[in-house]
Amino acid sequence: MLKQRPGDPRRAADSLAEIARALDSASWLIALPPDLRVRYDAEQLAERRIPNRIVLVIVAIIFDLYWLANFNSAPTMLVPSFVFRAGLTCLVAAFVVLDWRDRLGRAYGAAVVALAVLATLVSAVLFVMEPAGNTTNLADVRSIPLILMGTGLVARLTPGEACVNALLCIGLFIGSLLIAPSSPRAETVSLILMDVAIGAGVVFMNFRLETRDRRVFLLQACDRINRAELVARNHDLQLAANTDGLTGAANRRCFDEVLGETWRVARERREPVGLIMIDIDHFKRFNDRFGHQGGDDCLRQVVAAARLEARKSDLFARYGGEEFAVILPLAELDMVLIIAERMRHAIAGLSLQPAGPGENSVVTASFGVASLVPAPGGEPIMLIDAADSSLYAAKRDGRNRVVAPFTAAG
Repeated sequence: MLKQRPGDPRRAADSLAEIARALDSASWLIALPPDLRVRYDAEQLAERRIPNRIVLVIVAIIFDLYWLANFNSAPTMLVPSFVFRAGLTCLVAAFVVLDWRDRLGRAYGAAVVALAVLATLVSAVLFVMEPAGNTTNLADVRSIPLILMGTGLVARLTPGEACVNALLCIGLFIGSLLIAPSSPRAETVSLILMDVAIGAGVVFMNFRLETRDRRVFLLQACDRINRAELVARNHDLQLAANTDGLTGAANRRCFDEVLGETWRVARERREPVGLIMIDIDHFKRFNDRFGHQGGDDCLRQVVAAARLEARKSDLFARYGGEEFAVILPLAELDMVLIIAERMRHAIAGLSLQPAGPGENSVVTASFGVASLVPAPGGEPIMLIDAADSSLYAAKRDGRNRVVAPFTAAG
């Protein structure tokens, strides 16, 4: 059977129009069409997971190395610093394992933000815990902007997650500077301005990267749709080239190609090929009486009824005029006879108006059938000749019948 056209051209056109509107939008963050948003989020998450794991591990290692700064500047903080940093490292390791096993699901983004905020919180708490007067140890508080840059820019977050991460990190940074007894008051304003500037830059770059990614995604989606539409149009052309425009059955060109290929495969595998030749009885008289429009309608109804009795693997083709042919792969003669008889009854069951006075009460068809196992060197014309001879016998013996040849091997 001929395959139907893949895809929906109207839906493709609508999708291209939505993509064009999104790309032409003056918004500084491209809004994705709803049907593409889910796919985009899934693709971005898949692309970001491995790089984000690497970034978080690197940030955790650098974060732990800051513990060495406490040896000289804050020896009294060695134990709590080690405990807090080790705990955060364990959480990062747990995140990596869970993400590697694909266990985080929708909580992925929240988990990344939580780790970033926890790292900032640890640094802020350690800074606040330092005794008053120790203004030489600013390593912990100065690590917060670096954490913000590493987790908010290098590790890719969604725009919303990036904003939340920046606000929380900046808030903890400012809060620790304001309440820490060892905070350098002379540098407080400059440190706050530096962190705010870094946070704003991180969020801005995140939005720029997100806009770039969305634009690339939309262009790729547009390309996919165009290529799919091109494939569909090529399919339409191929279908039109292989289809009879009046009846919707395969045309003679398609019949010849399919029969040749079916015959070749059957010859290699020593399998039977069946063929049914169909001729509508007294169709010329019917056409003369009811005109070409009536004749065309008759052909369409006959083909529609007969095709319902064919198997999905069979090819129903218009052989010429009011004559049709059905190719039946892997069909012994008994199976071909059964299908042909069903088609004969289906056509008679249409109860189409007779061709003229004295004719049969309904329009009928004659059937010639054959089934051959191709012999080495055999050609498809042998099968056609056998079925055509049977069709001639059916018409000679009174029409409206199914006739098979005496032999069924060749």
